[in-house]
Amino acid sequence: MGRISNYVSDTTVEKTDKFLGSNFNGQTKNFSVFDVNTFLKNNDSGKLVYSYEATSNLKSPGSFLGTFSTSQKNFSALTSIKVSKYPSGSDNAVLEYLQSIVNNDIVLADVVNINNFGVYTINSLTQDSNAADYYDLALTVKTSNGAIVDEQFYSIILHAGLSGDKAFTHTQTASSSSWTINHGLGKKPSVTVTTLATGVQVIGEVTYTNNNTIVVSFAAAVSGIAHLN
Repeated sequence: MGRISNYVSDTTVEKTDKFLGSNFNGQTKNFSVFDVNTFLKNNDSGKLVYSYEATSNLKSPGSFLGTFSTSQKNFSALTSIKVSKYPSGSDNAVLEYLQSIVNNDIVLADVVNINNFGVYTINSLTQDSNAADYYDLALTVKTSNGAIVDEQFYSIILHAGLSGDKAFTHTQTASSSSWTINHGLGKKPSVTVTTLATGVQVIGEVTYTNNNTIVVSFAAAVSGIAHLN
């Protein structure tokens, strides 16, 4: 092999370009830029990356299974995922992190084509009674595009949402002394209630059932609008 300095420099890197190197057993091989880039995406220790397994009994570290509301494996039909506490390419368990993102929004996206994705609210995290290293995340879809493909890699990241704080408006047309409001904000919001007829503020007692549901109780039955932010 000639000196590397004698080769012409290629300033335009393309995915079909090749590297020369050694594989795990010392054999000299060439590696495409595209394949190296895909490997790095699939084993990115800076985020949660999992390989999707379409067969329910194929549980292994770095993989996840899915439950769908239809026969199609569309992101829009995904209702829960079963994930290993060990992401792809990592020996470090991420259970505490998974627990911390419950009641928050996540993006589940194809690491190669990010336009295949789903945005979900995580409703709960439950350990699999038959596989201690696996946890079930119950999901509510918010928006999505595309389908999930067997043995493809997907990343899980927190969804920042739109700029500014999240808000929710609930309209109560039927008078009641107790309003249950499922707001899905993933937090304990401040609450202001005004009447439908006059817009006058009404004071109620707010009980936070969880980060996505509140109950507002009044001394008498009232109809109106609850502003949450």
